[in-house]
Amino acid sequence: MLRSVLILCPEGENRNKIVATVRRCGLDPLLGSNYREARDLLGLHNLAAAFCSDTLEDAAYPQIIEAAKPVPVIVLSRFAEWGPYLAALAAGAFDYIPCPPEPREVERILSSAIREHSGLQTLDASAA
Repeated sequence: MLRSVLILCPEGENRNKIVATVRRCGLDPLLGSNYREARDLLGLHNLAAAFCSDTLEDAAYPQIIEAAKPVPVIVLSRFAEWGPYLAALAAGAFDYIPCPPEPREVERILSSAIREHSGLQTLDASAA
């Protein structure tokens, strides 16, 4: 089973809430703060899921989504509006969480992302 979750979030309080929830789910958080670190971590670890802020200093979240494929990416945003939510989904995000993140919502979405990702891996393995 995949045990690590990438967290790319420069905002300390939001990052801490995501880390605490990931740990409560029995998973290992891997922290990064920019695209370069994300690429390095993606190359070194088999990830169950990833969280990505919409405010990275050196890239936009669609670049992270593309680099992480097939890992599900959950976008963290300071906007609780339909426009940014739909834009994230159109870019390929698994889901979108407005900040500050609500731990129960984070856990629900993370569990769903991991279930779906695991199912995709099982289907890929059986097709080979």
